[in-house]
Amino acid sequence: MTRTKLKSKSATVEATPGATKSGSQDAFRETVESIVVAFVLAFLFRTFIAEAFVIPTGSMAPTLFGRHKDVICPQCGQAYEVGASSEMDDEGVRLQRRIKHATCPNCRYQCKAKSLPVFKGDRILVNKFPYELAPPSRWDVCVFKFPEDPERNYIKRMVGLPGETIRIVRGDVYARREDAADFKILRKDDPNKQLAIQILVSDDAHPPRELLKQGWPERWSGMIQDQAAGSIDGWSEAAEAVQSQPDRRAYRIAAKETTWLRYRNLVPTTLDWQSVEDGQKPAPNPRPQLVTDFYAYNTFNDSISDRDQFWVGDLTVSGRVVVSSVEENSAVVLELVEGLRRYQCEIDLQTGLAKLTHNDDLNPQGATVELATAATPMSGPGTYDFDFANVDDRLCLWINGRLIPFGAGAEYHPPALTVPQDGDLMPVGLAARQAQVEFSRLVVKRDIYYRAETVANDERGSPWTDKVPTGEAISEVTMQLLREALSQPAEYAQIYAAKAGPVEFSRLGPDEFFVMGDNSPQSQDSRLWSNRRGAVNRHAVPRNAFVGKAFLIYWPHGIPFLNDG
Repeated sequence: MTRTKLKSKSATVEATPGATKSGSQDAFRETVESIVVAFVLAFLFRTFIAEAFVIPTGSMAPTLFGRHKDVICPQCGQAYEVGASSEMDDEGVRLQRRIKHATCPNCRYQCKAKSLPVFKGDRILVNKFPYELAPPSRWDVCVFKFPEDPERNYIKRMVGLPGETIRIVRGDVYARREDAADFKILRKDDPNKQLAIQILVSDDAHPPRELLKQGWPERWSGMIQDQAAGSIDGWSEAAEAVQSQPDRRAYRIAAKETTWLRYRNLVPTTLDWQSVEDGQKPAPNPRPQLVTDFYAYNTFNDSISDRDQFWVGDLTVSGRVVVSSVEENSAVVLELVEGLRRYQCEIDLQTGLAKLTHNDDLNPQGATVELATAATPMSGPGTYDFDFANVDDRLCLWINGRLIPFGAGAEYHPPALTVPQDGDLMPVGLAARQAQVEFSRLVVKRDIYYRAETVANDERGSPWTDKVPTGEAISEVTMQLLREALSQPAEYAQIYAAKAGPVEFSRLGPDEFFVMGDNSPQSQDSRLWSNRRGAVNRHAVPRNAFVGKAFLIYWPHGIPFLNDG
């Protein structure tokens, strides 16, 4: 687990001689006074208004990067970051080891990283003034004094507020006020912030070309629902239904009936890539897998990525659709699957009206349940960029970068059974009817998955303890079983239910808060702190420990300027 100790970047000032032997005594005194005043102002600014910090570790990735390396995958061309803070000692001073490899989030090729340049973490400014007037707000990125060691500054995301009991279930966070009967899911009020922190699953603009040459199937393909033998959730490949243009990474649909282009989560293994490099073919007829909480940032050694095996159902699909012609009753349909539910957004291409629906849990093949409608600019021929998200029990749609206002109707109650199904192997669908359209620039992303891990409230061990006996902190053997069952959702669900589950944190006091890192598998936060200090709630951060709110990355990437960068 990663310890996020922030390093303060206090400026130093050196005075140059302010007077020569011929200078007057008054001039010398004025120079000294100016320097003193500058020091006082700098001290006051740093103490009461703002302070600069460097992010040393990756516990807040991808929101904030710690010490890291930039990687460009030689197979698919995808650019990504891998954490490099593990190369240093605890104080971030002495080099202890070298990162040798990193795994691409898009094609899972293991890239060489040992000789890549290292960049320091993001430089941020922390505003201290807001917390002098009001307490921290939910989802703030805030700096505070670590309760177990007040000499250390930590940066995390504010999640739980005073008086709340916190529960973490299958990657989502819930809270219950002391006067409430039920837990309520915690979602970001601003969906634009939610969209900004999504994590890459697949970028169709960067295909694994060498794998494809050797017969590896495309992730996106035309599909028909025929319930044939060997189909997945009733879907069979029908490549001829969609005109694929591999060189342009575009997919054209020109049909009267509703025609589907679907995403299959095909994940190459290290063995597949090794076969290709040896001039052999990869595994034939690979079966899609569930989307998991894989973090490319954490793949600085093999064992860490092997533990990212928890199913993530909250997904976002983005892309571009070029509408060439429309007819009566023409539409574009966007679909995201999560467990028993198929969430759809159907956009009338004549009027631009968008309708959100999902299937009936008790009658999946029957009439759909309508959630909300709203007007969009997607009417008539034209080029439109879209983002469709199913995150935290809410559907969101953006057209040309603008959030479509569905209101509270876009929020829904999840089904009683929240386990993966075969449909989650092909969780994204795009369709059109009575129109000629072309889809391109297709990207699938996932939401942050908050691990349900905790330690006992009376745990008195090291503040960096790895003892996580409950929730999703399961054994290596069970993790291996989950990994082997990723293509069999029913089996996966049984293994998970038998070995893992939710965790709950006791109610926070009047001036206590609960914080977590965005890089949940590598964050030492409220879930996992020990309790050497003997606090009633070892997971709580007291109000007086907060330093301020992060408000500006003033140097987002430590680009070196010597030796040709």
